[in-house]
Amino acid sequence: MEQDDPVAGLYARAEQAKVSMAAICREAGIAETTPSRWKNNRNGPTYQTIRKLDDALRRIVADRPEQLARAS
Repeated sequence: MEQDDPVAGLYARAEQAKVSMAAICREAGIAETTPSRWKNNRNGPTYQTIRKLDDALRRIVADRPEQLARAS
């Protein structure tokens, strides 16, 4: 994770993986509005929450081949 701005790093990784932040939040069990509040500087993230979102993104990306196989 990026040391300077973990929120920007999370958004960048999500964009690179072509995964919506809403999907990541759902997977992590976190309110979909939470990352946008961070971006708007309403409050800051905790390490635990960033970690949950990062882990959720990793699970989504890891499950992709399985999801593609089921769709065909």
